[in-house]
Amino acid sequence: MNEHGKPIDPYRIFFPLGIVLGAMGVSIWPLYYYGFTEGYSGRAHAFVQTDGFLYAFIAGFLLTAIPRFTGTEPPSRQVQYILAAIIAICAITFEFQFFIAGQTIFLVAHFMFLTLVIRRFRQRRQNPPETFPMVGLGLLCGTLAALINAGMAWNIIGPFWDPLGKRLLTEGMVLLLVLGIGGFLGPRLQGFAQLPQFINIQRPTEPTQTLFYKITGLIILVSLIAEYGFGLSAMAFVRAAVTSIVILSTLQPWRLPAVRTTLAWCVWCAHWFVILAVWIVAIVPRYRIDFLHILFIGGFTLLILAVGTRVTLSHGGYALAQERRSWPLRIGISTGLVALLARLGAPFAGFTYFAHLAWAANLWIGGILFWGSYLVRRIGSRPDLQLPD
Repeated sequence: MNEHGKPIDPYRIFFPLGIVLGAMGVSIWPLYYYGFTEGYSGRAHAFVQTDGFLYAFIAGFLLTAIPRFTGTEPPSRQVQYILAAIIAICAITFEFQFFIAGQTIFLVAHFMFLTLVIRRFRQRRQNPPETFPMVGLGLLCGTLAALINAGMAWNIIGPFWDPLGKRLLTEGMVLLLVLGIGGFLGPRLQGFAQLPQFINIQRPTEPTQTLFYKITGLIILVSLIAEYGFGLSAMAFVRAAVTSIVILSTLQPWRLPAVRTTLAWCVWCAHWFVILAVWIVAIVPRYRIDFLHILFIGGFTLLILAVGTRVTLSHGGYALAQERRSWPLRIGISTGLVALLARLGAPFAGFTYFAHLAWAANLWIGGILFWGSYLVRRIGSRPDLQLPD
């Protein structure tokens, strides 16, 4: 055990899993373009990335952070292995387009994850950060999405609800988690505030500031249901406005990072990409699927790179000076941004559409694996070994 983390911290299992699942989910495009497969499924790609890649990092971070925030213990290593195996099997079934199995397994994974989170919240000796109502609402979005998607897979409900089921995962669950976690960690990763020590074992009175995050989170949830469930397209502008207000009020991104590290710049850029994405999607709905990749690659992926690096270094007992000029992180950011440009250009590329998708995928996979190898080496070693970047 080191000063900062524990040997059974869940990120040690779920971050490497997320790296593998992310590469697997994106590989669909180069495999098709270079003739290794005869077809492709954009739907399979979407669910592998949300229910596999993103969800593994969500589980790894929250199951590591929530015990620390609430003064409780992380799940046992056996429980972690079971949940990780369920997430992996879920992603594999989606990869092979077994959608009934995939949606059912994800429902099991999500309810198991919720049980672990709720149990620690009920046993808390201290309240989590004030932004965490958005985390709870994000997990509620994931629950609704899991139920809707499983219901459609089993023909219990009709395909009319398909857009809502998918968007509750991305523009709902993941976006709300980004706002809830980013609203707390973002200013601290950029050097504007210090991380609390979490040594108080009392239950302080709930801060009044949490009301702001409850209201804004509920507005985002309602806007998704209204737009994708009832066709009120104007709600995209409401969601964009509320998302921008939350980011502007918590991170104040017009200020440059106080600490000029690669990681701080990564967090700063990612939140600007989130703001850009929600507005472009609202303004140009015709290219919604394409422009949502600004959110997926520019926002979510960059935040995974940043938070994954910080959690691994801090909980592993490594010097945070490694964040200053981290070349694995820089390469992951650079390849991700070039991949984003290639992906955004695809719908305007005519006959080279799939070439754009393949190159975007190759760049994204290369960057995530290069950064991931750096991460895995630090997860599996001791800080006193002084591994080179």
